[in-house]
Amino acid sequence: MLTLRKASVDDAALISEMGCASYMHHFAHLWREQSELQDFLRQEYAVPTLQQSLQDGKRCWFIARDPSPVGFAKVSWHRAVDDHGPVGTQLHKLYFLPGKTGLGYGETLLTEIARVAKSRGETALWLEVLDANPNAHRFYRRLGFTHLKETLFSTPSQKSTLHILCKLL
Repeated sequence: MLTLRKASVDDAALISEMGCASYMHHFAHLWREQSELQDFLRQEYAVPTLQQSLQDGKRCWFIARDPSPVGFAKVSWHRAVDDHGPVGTQLHKLYFLPGKTGLGYGETLLTEIARVAKSRGETALWLEVLDANPNAHRFYRRLGFTHLKETLFSTPSQKSTLHILCKLL
């Protein structure tokens, strides 16, 4: 049975390990340059960076366990999609370890995030998803997210299209 808890600064090393493992498993094939991928992972999952983020009151990290850790999520409270809105909780990350997707964990974790966001007075939940990730698109659309707009993620060697999806709470 999946259990969820808010992560603390003591979870930085665990999130770093899970973040690198899950990202490499699910997304490494999308990167043209391995050096850019390694730079990205260092920026996103360095323990000091995570420790700082875990102490930021504008963000929240969740750890999912069954009974050992299987994944995590990161949100930012009360963030605007752009200058024209909407404003709501931004889901930055919803990642599961290799072999732990397709088990219903994502829906459970996302439902809890939506519940917490709504209890904080948020009226929307939004996220960015890679155009090259059709499974995530299907997942989020099945859960009521709709397309708002597109944006780009760029590195020196490539550009990737991101779709911004939103769900009213």
